[in-house]
Formats: sequence, C-alpha cells, structure tokens
Amino acid sequence: MKLGVTSFDHHFIPRLYLKGFCRSDGTFDVYDKQYGEFKKTPQSPATAFFEKGKNTIKFRGQRTDHIEKQYSELESSFGQLFNLIRGGISSDTLFNSEGVYLLKRYMAIQFWRLPRFDEFADQYIRALTLAEIEHICTVTKPPVPSQKTFELIQSDAGFRHYFRCFILPLCTFNLNRPIPDAMKWIILDVEKPGEWSNHLCCDAPFIFGSPESLLKFSGSFIFPLSNSKLLVSKPQINKTSSFDPIMSTKISILLYLQARRYVATSNRGYLEKIIKLSESYAGMTGIMRLQSEVLAYVE
Repeated sequence: MKLGVTSFDHHFIPRLYLKGFCRSDGTFDVYDKQYGEFKKTPQSPATAFFEKGKNTIKFRGQRTDHIEKQYSELESSFGQLFNLIRGGISSDTLFNSEGVYLLKRYMAIQFWRLPRFDEFADQYIRALTLAEIEHICTVTKPPVPSQKTFELIQSDAGFRHYFRCFILPLCTFNLNRPIPDAMKWIILDVEKPGEWSNHLCCDAPFIFGSPESLLKFSGSFIFPLSNSKLLVSKPQINKTSSFDPIMSTKISILLYLQARRYVATSNRGYLEKIIKLSESYAGMTGIMRLQSEVLAYVE
C-alpha cells in the first residue's frame, strides 16, 4: 500500500456515472436537502457528490489515499461500460454474462460506497464473527489470513474502511450467478430523450424492496443509469416495457425523498415540481407507501 495523500475530493458517486445526468454542456443543478436550496451555480461531475478526505485512512501510522487510487483503477472498466450504455448499446448485447457481471459489480461497489451506510457498514463489519471472516477470506485473491483480518477489523478503523470498500461488495452481493430464471433485466429508455431526459441522480440511487433481494439480485429493483435510462429488474411474467408519465414522476419523487442530502438534475424546473409534489408523501409512512406503489408497477 502506497503511503501519502495526493487527492482530497473523494467521490462517493463516481464521475463516470454522474456524466449520464448532465446537460449537453456537462453540467447539472444540485439540490442540497440539508439547506433546502439549490447550489448557486451549475455543478459538474468533478464538483459534486464528494466528501473531503472520505477515503483517506491511516496505515502504519501514516495517512494514505490508497483507497481512492484503487477506486480510480477500478473505474476504467466501468467507464467503458457506461459509455456504451449512454451510447445506446442494445439490451441483448449489454445483458450477456460479462455485461451483467460488470453491472452487478458496479452496483455492489456503489452500494457500499454511499455515505448513508457509513454507520451501518462499520457496525456490520465489527459484528462479523471469526467463522464468518474465515468464509469471507476465501473470496479474496489471494486469500488473506482470517485471524489477522479479524484482529484488524476489531482494532483498525482504516482497515475496516478498506474492508468495506473492496471486500464487502464481493462477499455480500451475489455477483457470479446469472439472473434468476424468474426475473428479467431490461433498460427502460425515454422515447424522446431530446424532449425529456429528467431522471434524477441522488446519493441513494437504488429503489428496492428487501435488502436481501437486492443483495441476491433475486427481486425487483430500479436503478437509474442516466437521465434517460433506467435499469429495471422485474418478474418475467410482467410484460411492462415502458413507464407512463405518472410512474416516472413517482420514481423521481421517491428518489428525491430517499436521498440523504444531494439530488442532481439536468432540468431544474422539473426537480422544483418534484419537490413540491413530494409533500404528498410526508414522513416514513409516505415514503414506504410510494415505494410500494413504484415497485408494484414492476412486480
């Protein structure tokens, strides 16, 4: 592990993904829920969805941003994937075994990268037993010593963060099995992206029912790929191939409501309307009701 720090703005949603939610000039508007207002000027993928020093840890007493550098190396293959998606790759081509694996891997890494899971991830890792660690260590290449890993998890916050970033995605998500026979993945495209490309990007981008079904990729979920494309997992018996405008609006409201802090849009006026409409789904009860309505459409 290389020591030293050369980067400071550490993205929890990578720029390669954020590019899909930009206008033609490479910018979007960002709404900050904490302050209840939009950023004063349009933002770019380089200036949004990051935290200062988020991936800086201590290793052998010295600070290092090795995690951030590893993320950068990983993102080269994901960047090619999202370029193909934005370029209009067909579902038949995308959903071959390699494409499905890359999408699963991206979603797994993205899931555990989100700030909303900071406290949960730390508690989850600390609670792992030695027996569980022994099993987890078999998925690493090369395998790592389980007893030493267990001890570091208990004593080293920096190691726990590294473990969260690169080991949890491998051992908690079902990455290597094909899409279950009962389920089908589709990409829902906006019919006229030149006229309507308003899907939102937020810091909680996954819409799903139970966490277990998402981790196994065994149930319905919705994951925005860009401001005009949604990745949807649905039962084979559901023949839905498009969303009506009302459902698209509900998806946007749900993404806004479940966002921890930041929401990005290529159409500020649209997000302003979504914020107003979200008042009809106040509190956790309202959010759960809306989530049920959205998922019922694809289940």
